[in-house]
Amino acid sequence: MIVAAETLRGAWQLVSWSFVYEDGRPPEHPLGPDARGFIMYTDDGHVSALLMRGERPRAAPATEAERAQAYAESFGYSGRYVVRDGTVYHTIQVATNPALLGITSTRHISFDGTTLTLSGPDFTPGAARSQKIVWRRPPAAT
Repeated sequence: MIVAAETLRGAWQLVSWSFVYEDGRPPEHPLGPDARGFIMYTDDGHVSALLMRGERPRAAPATEAERAQAYAESFGYSGRYVVRDGTVYHTIQVATNPALLGITSTRHISFDGTTLTLSGPDFTPGAARSQKIVWRRPPAAT
């Protein structure tokens, strides 16, 4: 089933983010198995994603080491997206990692009615792994 852009629109809450290795080793969770995050798709073709390690201290980082740790435990980007033939392409315009600026990520879409799975090549060219990101709609605001 090919998913249309309308299916993606709105907010999605992270269920899991993993690296899947071609050599069969167990998946790796770069921000831990309890990572948290959101991805949002707008009607006018913008995408924004922010992910972080699940168990982080609530206090604002004060030292240089604490700020570096907070950076290492989060990941975010924003830009434009298009959907074609069951695949979403994110063209990254702003990112916490400057190496991602200007690249276009390819994510194959799988949707089962409540869960959205985006999978595709890693950001690192030639990496022997792919990414699998699972999302669900967040609960309605009360």
